[in-house]
Amino acid sequence: MNRRAIAIVTGVAVIAAGVLIVRPWWEGRCSASFEKVPVAKLARVHTVPLDQVKVDDFYEGSRENLRNLLEVAQHPVAPLGAARNAVVLPHQTGTAVATLANSNDGDVRFKVGDGGLLGSGTAAAIVQVDGETGKPVWGRRQESTGAGDGDLAGRLVLTRMPRDTAPRITAVETSNGDLAWCTKVGKDSDTDSRWTFASAASGDALFVVRPSDGRKDSDHDVRLARIDARSGKVNWNKRVAGLDQADSVHVLQDQLLLSRLPTDLDDDARSRKLDPDHKSEPPVRDRGAIVARSTSDGTPTWTYRGPDDRGWISNVVGTGKDVAAVISRRSSYQGKTLVNETWLTGIDRTGKQLWKHDFKDQFGYWLIDYFKVAGGLLLSYEKGERPKTSDLVARSLTDGTERWRTQISATASPLRHGASEVLGNSLLANTFDDGLIAVDLGSGAVTNPLPGKKIGPIKGIVSDGRTVTIDANGLFITFNRTS
Repeated sequence: MNRRAIAIVTGVAVIAAGVLIVRPWWEGRCSASFEKVPVAKLARVHTVPLDQVKVDDFYEGSRENLRNLLEVAQHPVAPLGAARNAVVLPHQTGTAVATLANSNDGDVRFKVGDGGLLGSGTAAAIVQVDGETGKPVWGRRQESTGAGDGDLAGRLVLTRMPRDTAPRITAVETSNGDLAWCTKVGKDSDTDSRWTFASAASGDALFVVRPSDGRKDSDHDVRLARIDARSGKVNWNKRVAGLDQADSVHVLQDQLLLSRLPTDLDDDARSRKLDPDHKSEPPVRDRGAIVARSTSDGTPTWTYRGPDDRGWISNVVGTGKDVAAVISRRSSYQGKTLVNETWLTGIDRTGKQLWKHDFKDQFGYWLIDYFKVAGGLLLSYEKGERPKTSDLVARSLTDGTERWRTQISATASPLRHGASEVLGNSLLANTFDDGLIAVDLGSGAVTNPLPGKKIGPIKGIVSDGRTVTIDANGLFITFNRTS
């Protein structure tokens, strides 16, 4: 295949419409949640040479950036290698009808339809495009949150939690889109407003936390299950008492770390959760603590309450080989003044606190897009040392010491979920304003992997180690990796 060939997907709107059909009579079966998209619906996907790409078919406001991107993509520098191919998707009201899901061994997967797939939201379908031919291999209907990091035991693992029914989890054979297995976890029960459905992966094991079966409003528990990703067998399914919800689950060696409360609580909400003087909600012991369970059998092991005993809302923001990074926050009234505190700590597999760093009142609302673990480092996007500036900071996960600090010119975090990837000793990230940057993880030095004209924002980045694919609002270009 010509390495500069381009794949044009002209039938994606048809694909999306084709999978949103009337559900068949066998909807109750597990596999009905992940119907296969007929090959005929994918037939219009084809390739054309790079110089035949019609940029004028894109949204008017992005055309200049796309022309620049197509030009500079011909001469990338490390950590990007040669541009292998691209996929172009049609737009609706200026927005592409598909986004990146992930990639595996050079094949790229797209979320076709509104919303997200891996980790949040819903989508109409997921379609895999062969990296060598640029043609679609298979498609699966998908309306779900994601499972782990997507690929486990050599298969793409998808999950769905239909309303008022038990979660469904399936493994898709990546070569042909067939289902290797499909598992229903727990019993059908009413879906209430206390949304709990998260997953994490370790080796060939998938861990899922979800609402308890038939839970009443007076109950305070969730269910935690371990699933063998090779067979779909549920190894164990345990009640976690005392938790009425779980915002996330992370794996640290042989421990599962469950963060009780969500990261997006504002100052006043945190105060109501923690301050016993507030009567709107009854105080609950260890309400914001992190609880640990054994990966082998789900039994309780320990609780981490925060940097001291005053009561905190703690969230795991990343895990390395031996250490989990935790943000602990509290908001309380001192007289009539609401005071916010934020600490970053490192804890080991026993729950022992190894180090801590005072962030004062930073990170009062949203956390997910401001931290990323890269090898033995915790990267964070913080207020700069100079007024009205922002810094990308690297700290050792082992002891919390600051390794480097680099000022970044951006209006949004370059660590946003889905918009940054670790490539060897570099972080490839989207600065939103100026396109891609590459950050050396050893020194913090910043370079431009696509030097030349300004290419504007990059919406998403996925990498499988072999290739890197970027999304420029519907123009998807795949690059080979450099060593």
